[in-house]
Amino acid sequence: MAAEFFLTFAMQETLTRVSSIVAEGIRLAWGLKGELRKLHESLTMIQAVLQEAATRPVTDKPVNLLLEKLQDIAYNAEDVLDNFAYEILRQDQKKGKVRDCFSLHNPITFHLIMGQKIKEINGSLDEIQRLATRCGLGLIAPQHAHGAPEISLDRQTESSSEVVVGRDGDIFKILNLLNGSIDQQVLYVVPIVGMAGLGKTAIAKKICELATEKKHFDVTLWVCASNDFNKGRILGEMLQKIDKYTGGLSNLDAILEKLQQELENKTFLLVLDDVWNEDPDMWDDLKDLLLKINKKNGNVVVVTTRSKQIAGMMETSPGSQHEPGKLSDDQCWSIIKQKVSRGGGATIASDLESIGKDIAKKCGGLPLLAKVLGGTLHGKQAQEWQSILNILFSAGVLMKEKQ
Repeated sequence: MAAEFFLTFAMQETLTRVSSIVAEGIRLAWGLKGELRKLHESLTMIQAVLQEAATRPVTDKPVNLLLEKLQDIAYNAEDVLDNFAYEILRQDQKKGKVRDCFSLHNPITFHLIMGQKIKEINGSLDEIQRLATRCGLGLIAPQHAHGAPEISLDRQTESSSEVVVGRDGDIFKILNLLNGSIDQQVLYVVPIVGMAGLGKTAIAKKICELATEKKHFDVTLWVCASNDFNKGRILGEMLQKIDKYTGGLSNLDAILEKLQQELENKTFLLVLDDVWNEDPDMWDDLKDLLLKINKKNGNVVVVTTRSKQIAGMMETSPGSQHEPGKLSDDQCWSIIKQKVSRGGGATIASDLESIGKDIAKKCGGLPLLAKVLGGTLHGKQAQEWQSILNILFSAGVLMKEKQ
C-alpha cells in the first residue's frame, strides 16, 4: 500500500529529527526534552506497527483506518519539528545574522505552544497504540544492545519522499562530482555547506535516493553526526544499518572487523549529516578507520555542515565542496503550497494564493522557513493568513543576513 510506504518514510524522517532536536533542546534548555523523548519512544513503537501493517491485505479496514490516523499525526509531528528546527536556527543566529519578530518565536509563547502540540501528538500516538493492539499488530520496539529504543537514521528509505523544490541544479552538480570521482579514490568526501535552513539535508537525501536507484554504490548509509562526533558511535551505527541484528559490539576493533567483513569488495556511500565537529584530529581518526574498511576505489562520504571551516577540513579534493543558494520567492511559495495542502496538490483559493505569495517573499529564500510558515497556514482561513502576513510586514524583513 502506498500509505505504508509514505508513512514508513515519514516516521523514519521524524524519528531522526526528534533525536537530533532532543539534543538541541537540551543544549538550549527548552524544558521540553521529556515530551520530545516520549515522542521519540512512541514513534519508534509505531515503526514496528507499520512494518507489520505492510503485511496485511489492502482490504483490512481497521488497519487502513489506523494508517489514515497515522498520516495525520505524521504531518502534525513534521510541523512541530519544522518549528523546532527554525527555533534552533533563530537561537544560533540571533546575535545578528538572523532577525525576526515572528510572534510564535517569543520564548514563552514558543514553549507553551510547542509543549501543548507535542502533548497532543503523544496523546494521539497513545490512542494509535491502543488501536493497533485491537488490530492485533505488534508494538515491540527494536532495541539497541543497551536496551534503548533504536533510532532509525535512514532518512532516504523510500522513494516516496517529498519533492525537493528548486534543487535540481544542486543535485545534478553533486551527482556529477560523485560520478567523476567514483573510481579515482578509495574515499572521496563531498561537503554540502551553507547556513541553517537551506535544505542541505534534503539535498543529501535526494542524492542517496538517486544513487541507490542508479546503483552507483553497493551500500548506502546515513548517520546523523550533530554534536556527538564519536568515531565509535558513527562506525557502530554504520554497522547496525548493514546488519540490524548485530548487537553487543562496543569494542571499536570488533566493530571495524565486522564492517570489513560486511563491506569487503563493496562500495559504500556514507552521509554524515549535520557535522559540527571542528577538531581535525577527530576527523582524521574517523577517516583513517573508514579507509581501513576496504581498499576498493569508489567509496564516498557526503557531509552536510553549516561551517566552511569544517567543509574545508573534511574535503579530500579541491573544488569538491558545494554551497546551495537561496530559493526564489516562487519556489518558497511552492513549498508553502505543499505544506498547506499536505502534499496533495489541492487547489488553493485565489484570495489565499495572493496572500501566500506575499508571505513567500518574507522567507528570505530559506526552504525551512517556507515549511514552517506553510505548516502554520494549514487549515487556517484567509483572515488568519492576512494576520500572519501583517506580522511579517510589521517585522520588516523577517530573514536578513547581516551585511
